[in-house]
Amino acid sequence: MSELNNQIARRLGGKPPDLDGMNGTRSDWAGNAIEKFEADTRVDREDALSDLLANLMHWCDRNEQCFDNELRRGRNHYLAETAEEFS
Repeated sequence: MSELNNQIARRLGGKPPDLDGMNGTRSDWAGNAIEKFEADTRVDREDALSDLLANLMHWCDRNEQCFDNELRRGRNHYLAETAEEFS
């Protein structure tokens, strides 16, 4: 997150801008994926995200995907979804 986005997030109580009103829904979708992963693997909440990311790396290895490229694309989506337009 850029310093500007960090400043904006602090003003908004820790949450970055949500111009289209969908970031709560996006977070819920991610939460559903984490909960499913926890149920399937019996991993603890504190390890769930890092374990899921590691497993996604393995999935990418076996499915001709570049994890780093997809992570970069995901960051770009996140930045677009949390950008605040200035005039």
